[in-house]
Amino acid sequence: MPKAIIINYHDDDGIIGMGGTLIQLLEKGWRIMYIQMTDGRHGSNKISPNKLRIIRAKEAKEEREFLGIDKFYNFDIEDGTLGKINRKKRDKIIEKLIKLIEDLKPNIVFLPGKTEAHIDHRATYQIGREAIKRSKIKPLEVYYCAWFFPFLKQDPGAIEKVLRIPIDKQWKKKRRTIRLHTSQEKEGGYSQLVEGLNVYFSLIYSPYRKKTCNKVEVLAVHKVNKNYELFVKDLEEVGDVTKIFHGRKFKKIQG
Repeated sequence: MPKAIIINYHDDDGIIGMGGTLIQLLEKGWRIMYIQMTDGRHGSNKISPNKLRIIRAKEAKEEREFLGIDKFYNFDIEDGTLGKINRKKRDKIIEKLIKLIEDLKPNIVFLPGKTEAHIDHRATYQIGREAIKRSKIKPLEVYYCAWFFPFLKQDPGAIEKVLRIPIDKQWKKKRRTIRLHTSQEKEGGYSQLVEGLNVYFSLIYSPYRKKTCNKVEVLAVHKVNKNYELFVKDLEEVGDVTKIFHGRKFKKIQG
């Protein structure tokens, strides 16, 4: 049975950024582990932090039960502080993350991209990358995008492939799962925002803006390894869009 880890900064980031892809993998029998970095307590201007922490933990559990996610670990760091922790605490988090990776032995680790808008999303990227580099396990390293245009400012050579994954068939289940995070849906209407984002990706990552599906997720692969084919063969449809962003395969304007 193939296995994957999804590292979430907040409890709803994974389903927002790559929910359709996740659903496809689950339908193919993948075993998925969620790793959550923070407690999400500051995700509302209307609910007190201590109360919201409890609410979001309950919502996250409902998502896992709905999707069938049976392995879960929460670092439970205070929301908004991950990017500010000291080196000693950061190293302890990395060491624990390495142990989780080596215990599960995943084929893939999914984590937020480097250019996410939220400082703690970027910290999750940095911590996740460091744990993967130090681990004895060498999974496929794949980045998802939650709230920022993905992968345009990665360091040269940090990304080998950008993949376009249609999710029309999975969209209703993805939307329903996002809406299980009721506190966040009421606060920010995230299901509507995500729908717009996935429609936008269906156009912007199509050659000459030819729309072949309504909704798309975009993932980036750090470096192809033996797990790459295992990953893409279990997706209903996937396109390599690494070189088509400008519409013309002209190397002077790529990147």
